Amino acid sequence: MASSIFFQGWDGPLRILVTGVLSYAALIVILRLTGKRTLSS
Repeated sequence: MASSIFFQGWDGPLRILVTGVLSYAALIVILRLTGKRTLSS
């Protein structure tokens, strides 16, 4: 039952995974927008 200390259902890992994917997508969008802006200028 020691595994329950590290893993308590899918709430934690799923939340971390969703947060990571969303932050990664937002980073790509920001880099694309700033990249186009710097290229146009």
